[in-house]
Amino acid sequence: MVATKNTRIKLSPLWMLLLAVLGCAAHTPQAPFALEALDGKIFWLPAVRNSTDADLRLPGTNPLRSLGEMAGKMPADYRPRVMDSLRAAIKQELEQRKVNARFPEEHDARLSVLPLGPEAAARIARQGGLDGSVFLGEIRRWDVEAPGLMRLWVEFKLVRIADGALRWERSVQKVLPASRYANLAEVYDDAVREITRELF
Repeated sequence: MVATKNTRIKLSPLWMLLLAVLGCAAHTPQAPFALEALDGKIFWLPAVRNSTDADLRLPGTNPLRSLGEMAGKMPADYRPRVMDSLRAAIKQELEQRKVNARFPEEHDARLSVLPLGPEAAARIARQGGLDGSVFLGEIRRWDVEAPGLMRLWVEFKLVRIADGALRWERSVQKVLPASRYANLAEVYDDAVREITRELF
């Protein structure tokens, strides 16, 4: 018993060092979005992909519509999705920085969603007549947990359309407090703002 206790005492500093190293590695700052990578050309923002199992629609604010939805008399399509809010927030941030940001469906409705692979996305964008850069986004995790925490994992890639080159990428993984908010819509809005802040 004494030997086991002594072994634990000797291993404790080693475990503390290991956790400290892992903690530093997990919080290594990534490069912010580089506007110079755009070369002054159009910045295309296709729809953000949802790779989670959740629908990620924002809660309804109209109680009559919510009742109709629960009764099966009204589809949930009227409610905006997290993916739409995130894309709109990124576009607004870019426009404030004088970047010519546009949605591909404004040019061609068939281009609203692009593949996540850089080369495939660039090829389809070229075939659709786009030039400049395309910004691919994918939500990998978007969970509100019982103890009042929200876990996020969103991937981003900036791809040059001309040759499919990956110019920049970023993985945003966050744990945010969610207990202080009154409703889920506010939690989601805060998460969108946090992700946008991380990018820029």
